[in-house]
Amino acid sequence: MPERLAAHVAGSRLSNMARDEHRILARELGKIGGPGAYLAAWLLPNHRFELTLQTSSPIEQAAHIVGALLSCEGRLLDGCEREKGKTMICGIVGAGYLDMNPVLIKVALDLTAEGMTRLIVRGVAKEGLIRQQAAEQTVRRIAGLLAQSLDEARFCRA
Repeated sequence: MPERLAAHVAGSRLSNMARDEHRILARELGKIGGPGAYLAAWLLPNHRFELTLQTSSPIEQAAHIVGALLSCEGRLLDGCEREKGKTMICGIVGAGYLDMNPVLIKVALDLTAEGMTRLIVRGVAKEGLIRQQAAEQTVRRIAGLLAQSLDEARFCRA
């Protein structure tokens, strides 16, 4: 899709990150449903959901586990942008019927003041008129798997 049309459809109020999310999800839906799905995806809103985990595991170990988990559940994306000095790992994970609704999962890792590793698991998905809550369900699934994989991981408030 030409950048002018993409900017018009996505709106000028969107940040670069939101435009990137639109672009990635439209591309993924286009792979599944063809050019019509790609164009329709630009008109659908993005829905987001986020959970925070904390663990005593070192940040390098946590990053390795996140990468392995996203590879198993979907596929990793190259060129994931860093967010304010945080390590960021991104992937596409299928949700919904036959895993045909792609969800962009971004996991930001950083250290807390107490020396713990904080993982912010964020999901973004396109939703039509019938809400499937794909982002929320996928983030909860990935966060649950991460909590099982990391020693002493616990959910906390953002």
